[in-house]
Amino acid sequence: MSRPEVRIALFGFLAAFLWEMWQMPFYATAGLTIAEAVRGCSLGSLGDSGLMVLAYSVGSIATGNRHWVRQWTPAALAAYLGTGLLATIVVEMIVEGRAWGWHYAPLMPREPLTGVGLVPIAMWIVVPLFTLWLSRNIPPRKSLNR
Repeated sequence: MSRPEVRIALFGFLAAFLWEMWQMPFYATAGLTIAEAVRGCSLGSLGDSGLMVLAYSVGSIATGNRHWVRQWTPAALAAYLGTGLLATIVVEMIVEGRAWGWHYAPLMPREPLTGVGLVPIAMWIVVPLFTLWLSRNIPPRKSLNR
């Protein structure tokens, strides 16, 4: 696992895409075609995976260990999840409800102090932890060149 950030990006994108598709009922999607929904979820997943790589890097800096995915520590997890949660809350507060952003559906539960949706907050706990687990437990592909 010489480049853990690549694994975080790949597994993060795939896990985030699944989450993005399943969370669609919590967002206003009236009038979107399937292609538009997939494009939007793909872009969101790309942003989520990029944020996971950034958060992983913060965990690496906090612990002085670029390969902390092999053995999670409380400090690395706190830096990783804290970075992602903070960024998610800030982005949701800025973008949600804007003409150029996304809109919550009435089904979205909200955090009472900020009004941020609880689904994106839950995402930033479940998906990044699942991504770490995948990155640690799925072995890298063996090279065909021997």
